[in-house]
Amino acid sequence: MMLTLADARALISANITPLRSEAISLDQARQRILRQAACAPDDIPPFDRSAMDGYAVNDSGAPPQFVIVGEIQAGTTPALEIRPGECVRIFTGAKLPDGTTRVLPQENTSRENQTLVPTEPQTRTWIRHRGEDAARGSVLLEEGTRLGPGELSILAGIGLTQPLVVRQPGVIHLATGNELVAPESSPVGAQIRDSNSVLIAGLLSEHGARLIRQERVPDTLEDLITPVTTTPADSWDLLLISGGASVGDFDFGARALRALGFTIHFPKVNLRPGKPLIFATRGQQAAFVIPGNPVSHFVTFHLAIQHALQCFLGLGSELNLIRVPLATALPRMPDSRETWWPAQIGIHDFQLRAFPLPWQSSGDMRGLLGANALLRLPSGCPATAAGSEVECLFLAPPIA
Repeated sequence: MMLTLADARALISANITPLRSEAISLDQARQRILRQAACAPDDIPPFDRSAMDGYAVNDSGAPPQFVIVGEIQAGTTPALEIRPGECVRIFTGAKLPDGTTRVLPQENTSRENQTLVPTEPQTRTWIRHRGEDAARGSVLLEEGTRLGPGELSILAGIGLTQPLVVRQPGVIHLATGNELVAPESSPVGAQIRDSNSVLIAGLLSEHGARLIRQERVPDTLEDLITPVTTTPADSWDLLLISGGASVGDFDFGARALRALGFTIHFPKVNLRPGKPLIFATRGQQAAFVIPGNPVSHFVTFHLAIQHALQCFLGLGSELNLIRVPLATALPRMPDSRETWWPAQIGIHDFQLRAFPLPWQSSGDMRGLLGANALLRLPSGCPATAAGSEVECLFLAPPIA
């Protein structure tokens, strides 16, 4: 009996250990996973400051006008205290002098020489108080946060310039097949261009992995094993083999893994496309043999390989599905396997809609054009009419 996808993902989780941490500079940390909580070293902001360009006033006693007694720029520490009826010219972000009760925005005042007259009543103080954003010691970023531009700016703002992050998984990718030639080559006879290497390189880049080595290799056991044994074992964590996942005379994936000392945890999954997916481990390293067709690559990457990468990064990776109406009908699924159909999720008539992509087989690359989701169709699913809701796994934001 074949494993369900859920059981396969559980085996992946049980057999992959999160990678060690490393401290890196902020310019290298984009999209990395934080391995420490980032806490505020001081109150934020660290002092009361002006939220506007204008005048810091002491309006105790509600005077009708104010005497201007100075000017404070951002970055200057005030050396004076303003008394009732006095004010100072101040700029956004500048530290407020003692005695300030509010800031009057410049556009709500009239100035003549050293006298300031408010022109509108004020209901706001326009003061950013010390600690109003975060108190000293409060957690700003939780451990496990993926670092985008906003998160990196927070780290810069608190002086955490060497954050502790999870090491990127290093990956070897081998595309097998005597028929494969480089994309820039002109195929001769029964040759075909290798598209899987470009596909895998792009997917790995999007999901926080580092491609250590990528080669096309002939269909022999020795040619498949040699690139692995000649790559330093401490430089990589995940081995991906494109093709050779089945049981034909020239399918060497499982044999290569055994020869390399891997333990195979499952040789296939109840999945369409992608049934002959193999998963194995050797110590803390993992390996997948991926069915050779591109749609199988795309589907198994998002359902299994990405999950393994998340496990290496110490992250949870649930299949969070939502129900989305179909924009067009789907045919009956007579296959006994669960089908994951590439689709484009977009906004149509102000609502999310799933547009199933056309693919005749797992070798039909049209099924990947614009794909930003996978539709889950249960085994033996009947024909599904347009407007029916189906379960959907988002891979990228919807297309407007």
